[in-house]
Amino acid sequence: MGEQRTPAEVASAFIEAFGGGDMAAVADLLAADVTFESPRVALTGAGSVLAAMGEFAQVVNGVSIVAVVGDAERAMIMYDMATGPFGTLRAVDHLVVRDGRIVADTLVFDTYEVRKAMEASA
Repeated sequence: MGEQRTPAEVASAFIEAFGGGDMAAVADLLAADVTFESPRVALTGAGSVLAAMGEFAQVVNGVSIVAVVGDAERAMIMYDMATGPFGTLRAVDHLVVRDGRIVADTLVFDTYEVRKAMEASA
């Protein structure tokens, strides 16, 4: 087995897999006890996080990474996420990575377009 990926490399692989709808690759990067927090939900456990991400991934048409920075345990990745119903959303994930797996993910994005679309469909 080769050298372990840096948190920045894990972050890039994670977002690219998510943007490409490769939920198996996303699952491989999540620790069993991962915590996830976004403007809409807070979850614990790989199963719950993967289910929520898989549901949202259905409306994602792709991602374009803007920047990635990291240190020995954390990474922050900014990307544009193209979606059908919400247009392009700029998002930032702050990830904590241990042993090559994501143990915590804090996602931040402007929720205006999402809220606007949900109110219109209600």
